[in-house]
Amino acid sequence: MKNGMVTLVLKWLIIGSYGGGLLLAGTSLAEAQTVHSPPQKKLTPGILWNQILAKHISYIQEGHQGPIIYDFQDPNCPYCHVMYEHEAPLIKAGKLTVRYVPVAFLTPQSPAEAASWLQSAHPLATLEHFETIVGPALRSGNYHSLPKVAPNAKTTQELNRNLAMMSALGFEGTPAILYRVKNGQLGRIPGMISQQQLSRLLPHLRVAHG
Repeated sequence: MKNGMVTLVLKWLIIGSYGGGLLLAGTSLAEAQTVHSPPQKKLTPGILWNQILAKHISYIQEGHQGPIIYDFQDPNCPYCHVMYEHEAPLIKAGKLTVRYVPVAFLTPQSPAEAASWLQSAHPLATLEHFETIVGPALRSGNYHSLPKVAPNAKTTQELNRNLAMMSALGFEGTPAILYRVKNGQLGRIPGMISQQQLSRLLPHLRVAHG
């Protein structure tokens, strides 16, 4: 996706209105916001979800059942690691599909670690392995065990594009979660939520994959 498309997304989100906190049955996600599409604009939530996000950002998908969410993650974000652990059982149970969108801005080693995911011959397996060892590394501050590779030009472009999209969607940090509810609107959660909150969100999400 060219920078012009990111600018278009950003302008659309600025022109559009953000609803108040989205209240869900049995839970209150005060940090969740619903993105409404201005009817006069050509860029709709469906186009953003099905054409731009699905085809023009780089992600690693885990799961093939249940609703899809996008989760922007920096390898050195401890809350991203906890969010991954919250999502994993729901993915394994066939209740959720997560598209992990790597970004790399928190630490100097973030680009090399994110590159180890994207440049791997088996990105999902590499991500899963990373998540099994990143917890102790984050607690100890010793990152030597974490896989790193020098980002090539393609990966650098992908990471920059992912970060630009994350910013265009109104997120300032990670984890950053984007989802689509049944009526087609987009919702955003800036920050970590509990596994219970995520579970209560699932019935409200659109299940169609595309």
